[in-house]
Amino acid sequence: MIMKIAIIHYDISMQTGAQRLVLGMGNSLKKLGHEVAYFTAIYDEEKAFEEFRTENVIVSNGKLDYFGKFRAITAYRESKEMMKTGIDEFKPDLFVFSSNYYLADKYKPSMIYCHHPEQLLVKKSDLIRRLLHFPIDRAENKGFKETDSILCNSNFTKSAIHEKFNRNSTIIFPGVDIDKFTLNETDNRYILTVNRIVPNKNLIFSIELIKKMKKKDNKIRLIIIGVKQLGFEWHLDELNKKIKELDLIDNVEIHTNVTDSELVNSYKNCTVFLYTPKEEHFGIAPIEAMACGKPVIAFNTGGPKETIINDITGYLLQDDLDQWEDKIFDLLENNQKRMKMGISARNRIVDEFSWDAFMRKIKEDLGQIQIS
Repeated sequence: MIMKIAIIHYDISMQTGAQRLVLGMGNSLKKLGHEVAYFTAIYDEEKAFEEFRTENVIVSNGKLDYFGKFRAITAYRESKEMMKTGIDEFKPDLFVFSSNYYLADKYKPSMIYCHHPEQLLVKKSDLIRRLLHFPIDRAENKGFKETDSILCNSNFTKSAIHEKFNRNSTIIFPGVDIDKFTLNETDNRYILTVNRIVPNKNLIFSIELIKKMKKKDNKIRLIIIGVKQLGFEWHLDELNKKIKELDLIDNVEIHTNVTDSELVNSYKNCTVFLYTPKEEHFGIAPIEAMACGKPVIAFNTGGPKETIINDITGYLLQDDLDQWEDKIFDLLENNQKRMKMGISARNRIVDEFSWDAFMRKIKEDLGQIQIS
């Protein structure tokens, strides 16, 4: 059955893994013959992935201003307007929630694609914040319990969903455009990491690592590519301050305004890729780097445990700077080993993490949803 499918994602203005997934999901559904629209409250063409410019993006509040730490509360308040605007214009047969999971029981039939339960992502460190989030958490519980189908991005997230909501979910790994992110061996000698510029991405660790490595190689280079997130601008200042304090101005660069093509070229031309979040629910950047034939080094926690094969496509390590330093230098100095790992990484992505694989699996799940 050919359907009109709405993909709901509150903010598609950032170029991060979640927005990449939303775009890839939409493309997969269109290849299956469905008509797709994106419902969103925040959309800035200059900041979003360029591909969205030719898509059916329905915006309720394109320049909505909000405070970063109260993002979820603002989204909750504005979500009804976002849905009303989209439904009036598109009239979907199916709603797919990539965010705003608390709406999934109100707009049916529905499917959730869960990056991670939102209530588990928000630190409610004080009484006021807990009180403000109470109705959101209660609504999210209902959304997860009454939606028709739940998809998720990893075993890590699947376990969180089952523990929190007592619901089973189907793992469909996000895909990579293997025709854009291609194998490339290079003579360039720099380390790359890609992530949002927020504290929980643990970018401080990578800077401290370079300080340690500089003692053996004063020309060691790290490039950090990241998106600034509203409400966390102070963290970019903190990182730049750390770079100056550790005398790493010639060794560490931070780029926050990078086009998609520049990002792809950065992956292709790096030597080794680092991924420093400790409890990441999946992580798009490692699989993009692997698609470009780069060994990935990450913590032995969360989503990277499902994407990286230790000692074959990269390394899964403990919180130990010495260990990270040894593995990076080993790869930098051993071209044959690095190339072998890179080829294995690329092959793993082609086999397990292509959008074709994603499309096959989502087609199976769509067939199980009752459309009236």
